[in-house]
Amino acid sequence: MTQLDIPSTASLRMEVLAKHQRMPLRILTFNVRYATNNREHNEKPWDVRRPKLINQLNFVTAGHESPFICLQECLNHQVNEIQEDLGSHWKHIGRGRGEKPEDGEFSPIFYRNDVWKNVRKEVRWLSKTPEKPSRGWDAVLNRIVTMGEFEHRVTGTRVVVFSTHFDHIGVKARQHSAELLIKFAKEWGQAGDKKASAVLIGGDFNSEPEDGAYKTITASGSGISDVSDLVPKHKHYGNETTYTSFGEGWQPSRIDFLFIQEPRTAHVKTFGVLANGFDDGVRVSDHRPVVSDLDIVLNTSIMVHPDEEPSTVIFAHQGSSGHTSPSTATLPVLTLILSTAGAMQASRTGNMHNHRYHCVDHHQA
Repeated sequence: MTQLDIPSTASLRMEVLAKHQRMPLRILTFNVRYATNNREHNEKPWDVRRPKLINQLNFVTAGHESPFICLQECLNHQVNEIQEDLGSHWKHIGRGRGEKPEDGEFSPIFYRNDVWKNVRKEVRWLSKTPEKPSRGWDAVLNRIVTMGEFEHRVTGTRVVVFSTHFDHIGVKARQHSAELLIKFAKEWGQAGDKKASAVLIGGDFNSEPEDGAYKTITASGSGISDVSDLVPKHKHYGNETTYTSFGEGWQPSRIDFLFIQEPRTAHVKTFGVLANGFDDGVRVSDHRPVVSDLDIVLNTSIMVHPDEEPSTVIFAHQGSSGHTSPSTATLPVLTLILSTAGAMQASRTGNMHNHRYHCVDHHQA
């Protein structure tokens, strides 16, 4: 057996990220439709839609180390069930829009807790009194925005994510909600001693691009851009409209959006509006999920160097030799077993340090 050194996962990831100065991030917004017994024509119960929703969320985020999921119209039990189904490596922030934290609909933000640390969170109401449960202007319901600041556990880079749901009736309420959203985004983007790399906003705005609220959010002085405008139209994936209803009788519309403040802070790579129904005829929701991939600016000045215990790594050479030597570690056919959680990102030619491994010949074991 030969003991050598290899780098920790975190150290390797830091080296890769620092070299490229940017890190990938996927963001998704999805109005999942609240669970109701007063269902529309063709609408399936929540217990039928739930597993399909989870499968879609898992599929869309699988393989993406830094995904954020902005949801709307979730009741308390739906939030808890989605959390349970996604698993312990996910966490969420948010509360209901009613008087009590569990009352009314949530606009939660789900994030990977093994990748991001939530350092600040708040829910505000879209009204004249945003610090307390309240209804704004001509809105027929309380409306909220969930806001979170997240720190990347390896690099220390911070991002701000909002999830919101504007009123479906009140025109004045939507207009003033747009103005509040711009105000909150500016406040959160500059808050604290560590400026956020990006401020990302997802939600159901009940406002089409021709409407006043949308135009206010994307006006030149707002500093906010529609993510879809930052990807050439011919490179968009999927559908155009985001609201479909559960059947006939409703006009499809584009009312769900992803926005970014100060788009120069990120390179937007993809944009798509995904499907909400498939061959079995079940629609997961009356909305479609909207998704985008970005490369955000990495803050290398605040790189975090996590303390990790050395990990034992076994390289098993599947050769015909009757003995094992240190040179075995350089051979291409190796079986890698890590005793620490998480994937190991390494290069055959990388600088090996900080961890120990043993080389064992299969014919001797």
